[in-house]
Amino acid sequence: MRFGKWQQVLDEPEPPAEFGFVRGAWHAARAIADASLGKPAEAAAERDSALALAAALPADAVEGFNPAKTLMSIATDMAGGILAGKRGEHATAVELLTHAVASEDQLRYDEPSDWYVPTRHALGAELLAAGRAAEAQAVYEQDLKRIPANGWALTGLAQSLRAQHKLKEAAAAEAKARAAWKNADVKATASWF
Repeated sequence: MRFGKWQQVLDEPEPPAEFGFVRGAWHAARAIADASLGKPAEAAAERDSALALAAALPADAVEGFNPAKTLMSIATDMAGGILAGKRGEHATAVELLTHAVASEDQLRYDEPSDWYVPTRHALGAELLAAGRAAEAQAVYEQDLKRIPANGWALTGLAQSLRAQHKLKEAAAAEAKARAAWKNADVKATASWF
């Protein structure tokens, strides 16, 4: 999912029924993949399945160091936000993705993180799509305070600066992004797909 390999996400087999959290996350990932592939009806059905599984999780269930319900709210907010964004419903998308960011910020530290897909990267991309480049810049800058030299955030920051015609700052961010990706076997063209 992190690399936008949507068909691979959809090809993943369904987890066993007794793993409610994993099944919910699987449905949310499928919702994001379907939305990204231009299949909004399928995406909505997968999001609804994730929401139903989230509601059924026991209040005291944990995944890693965090409440399973909190992690599922991040998953369902991301799925709903990305679906809304692909439908052109930018205000709803930003609202849901902002809520996902706030929930992610409340997670207890763990390595690897109990939520592995940075929500700020999706929020920043949605803000750019909505023509709100200055807000996207702030989102990426906040992400870089948390995780300095992150190539995804630097790529998004450069795009948000360029959209505001801050060309000198954009060039500096692009140089940092190139440095961040110099040894990678992929090159980001955006912070989110």
